[in-house]
Amino acid sequence: MKPKLLLFLLLCFPLGLLAQDSLIRAQFTPTMKPLSIKWDTSIVREVKQLSKARKTQTEIALGRAAYYFPIIDSILHKNGLPSELKYVALASSELQFDYFDTLNGARGIWHFNYTQAKLFDLKISSYIDERLDPILATEAFARAMLEYQKIYQNWSLSIAAFMSSAPKVNKAIRYNYDSATYWSIRKDLAPNASAIIGRASAAAILWKFTASHKLKPTPFTPPKAGAKMYVHTWCSLNQIAALSSVPVQNLHFLNPTYKRRIIPDMMDSFPLVLPLALKDSAKWVRSLHYEPYDAYYFTGKKTKKDVKYDTVHYTVKEGDSLTGIATTYLVTPKEIMEWNELEDTLLEVNQTLTIVLEVKVSVPKPPPAPKYRVYTVRSGDTLSGIASRHRCSVNDLKRWNNLKSTVIRPGQKLKIY
Repeated sequence: MKPKLLLFLLLCFPLGLLAQDSLIRAQFTPTMKPLSIKWDTSIVREVKQLSKARKTQTEIALGRAAYYFPIIDSILHKNGLPSELKYVALASSELQFDYFDTLNGARGIWHFNYTQAKLFDLKISSYIDERLDPILATEAFARAMLEYQKIYQNWSLSIAAFMSSAPKVNKAIRYNYDSATYWSIRKDLAPNASAIIGRASAAAILWKFTASHKLKPTPFTPPKAGAKMYVHTWCSLNQIAALSSVPVQNLHFLNPTYKRRIIPDMMDSFPLVLPLALKDSAKWVRSLHYEPYDAYYFTGKKTKKDVKYDTVHYTVKEGDSLTGIATTYLVTPKEIMEWNELEDTLLEVNQTLTIVLEVKVSVPKPPPAPKYRVYTVRSGDTLSGIASRHRCSVNDLKRWNNLKSTVIRPGQKLKIY
């Protein structure tokens, strides 16, 4: 290569990088303006990482965004929050509803850790995890943003507090005194919180300027819901899938809350969304019987500890056989031989045999379950919204709870029959 040409290429290469950085900054300015996020050079690094090193994953995530963003936008708009907050979900989980962070146990599209989930009223148990439901998790995220924004009056710090915790953000602010901004305190935050603003800004740029970064979103075609029913007993998504030839992944996508793909048998009823192929199969699903290996723990049914044994002494008569005696007492010949240490099946007249019988124990009936459930009012709830969610009328709720008006307050307990 000629020296002049080499020198020309060496001069043009940094100029090309500067031009790309300027383009990214120009794209950032209008994109994240509603959140008042300041520019930082780390955003360029995140854009290049997502559009080049992680290009395939980013294209898949952008395909999911076309499905999830309208849902998230409606919930954020209902709570008076800027729609640009949706890029936090795209950046933190790539919009995988079953996302799981092995480092801190965070789950769902919003990367809810356990503490934040419980703080903002998401249920977590052995069978249920509401962090996995995109709609319930988005509603909880909206509640979190409203609370943190009251404290910090700054979207960057509010998002950082959500990704880690308010005490950790407060501690980092104290270290930096009055000059504390997100970009100055991020070195003192946990890894997820220290990277989230740059990553969310990069995700927003790639969503709005996909073509200029040479990305092609992968089409995302989720299963369509056909019908919704309420289940009162044990129910297995795997069993329904096996008997109906519907992929279990489709059932799990429509019912993401059930992390073990099992609906438990508890005092409350739980929703089950059936795919379009099973929209008329509610009666068939209710007829299925399923009981997991640990169902006794939840239902109080008989276990081995509830069984007692008694012994009977039988005197052999002429014409008796080991098989006949075993049939009479509903045991096996082998068991009689073991209990009496017999070496063969030959019996002698007047021989005494010991037979062990199982005695049924009368289990007291459990007290009848209450005919109503108790709902705790959350911030932003209305009586009409609660009535619609639980398939009853506002007048029903007022009658059941002796309410004289439709005014309710957070923390109030409502009976729902």
